[in-house]
Amino acid sequence: MPVVFIFSAMVSGIAGVMLLYMATTKLRGKQIDMRCVDSIAMYLFYTFIIDFSLEMLDLIHRIYEADESFRSLDFMVHTRLYFSHIVVQICLGTVIPLILLAITQMVRLPEIVRKRMYASAGVLSLIGIFAMRWNVVIGGQLFSKSFLGYTSYKMNLATREGLIVAIALTLLPLGILWVLIKVLPPWPEDRAPHPAEMQAIPAGD
Repeated sequence: MPVVFIFSAMVSGIAGVMLLYMATTKLRGKQIDMRCVDSIAMYLFYTFIIDFSLEMLDLIHRIYEADESFRSLDFMVHTRLYFSHIVVQICLGTVIPLILLAITQMVRLPEIVRKRMYASAGVLSLIGIFAMRWNVVIGGQLFSKSFLGYTSYKMNLATREGLIVAIALTLLPLGILWVLIKVLPPWPEDRAPHPAEMQAIPAGD
């Protein structure tokens, strides 16, 4: 499980970097460097394959062992976690992004089509990784450790682990990134030359 979490963090990190680059470049009114985005998407695709393979290996291992917790996990996947696990994590967050990225790697598509497919794959990848975290953390709290019954989870609004705090912690890194970009811009600032600088330029230049 720790290895799966590390590789899923790599997937979400690469997808986040790709989406941030595309979004900030659009907001600045600049042209997206397709060679850069193609390279990021290639790394995302291969890392995604490794992550998906490890998740499938973990699933096969659990099915093979079939210990006392397997029946509870199987029940949860087919009932309370069906939508978040099967629909969101596997179908929307894993299979569809892998198909989109595989198509871009095997078929030479126009730039506008690749941009849309990269953006869609990146967003779906982040949704899938979030669903995986949700299923592991929240799903683990939905059945008792003695496997004698099941519990329920209700998200509160304003408590320490409530919805408002979760949204604030999710947006906090973006706020920190915005401040750092303002203080230490990662790209050269385009500005018109000052009149004094224009006078200092020789006429022959």
